[in-house]
This record gives sequence, C-alpha cells and structure tokens, in this order.
Amino acid sequence: MLRPKVSMKEFEKFGFKKCKGVAKDSECYYLCISRGCKMLFVSPVIFCVNDWNNDDIRIHKDANCRYRDQRTYLDIIYDLIKADMLESSIS
Repeated sequence: MLRPKVSMKEFEKFGFKKCKGVAKDSECYYLCISRGCKMLFVSPVIFCVNDWNNDDIRIHKDANCRYRDQRTYLDIIYDLIKADMLESSIS
C-alpha cells in the first residue's frame, strides 16, 4: 500500500482535483487518467488506483482528464514517488 507523505494541497501541483460530494473538511483528491481509464485517489491516509467509472460521484461531470497526455497511471505514480510524495505503508 502507498500513502502520502505530504499535505494534500501538494497533489494539486500534479493536476489532482478535490473530490466532490464529500464533506468540505475532508481532504480527498483524484486524478483521472485517460490511458487505461484509471482514477488515482489520495486522502491523508491512503493512495489508491481505481477503475474510472462514469457514475463515480467523486468525479466531476467534466472529468479532470487530459486526453492528449500520453502518460499512464504508472508513469504518474512513479513521478509522485520520485518527488518524495508517497511512501510504502508496509514495514
């Protein structure tokens, strides 16, 4: 499992958007990836990869997705690890 090492606001620099439909004080962010139809989800305690479903209430009606971006979700995870934003929760 991966978990964030930095504040949630730092993920905005990588294009993550705040989840809708959750409490205002909840710090949940997502990023839709067109290559492979995946959604990266991050909160203060977990980082995970979900399948991108059109009926997901966390995703805005006009999804935060750059269709010209050639990166996959693994490329972005690699960039986040390299930027020292994620760590393993397995000891």
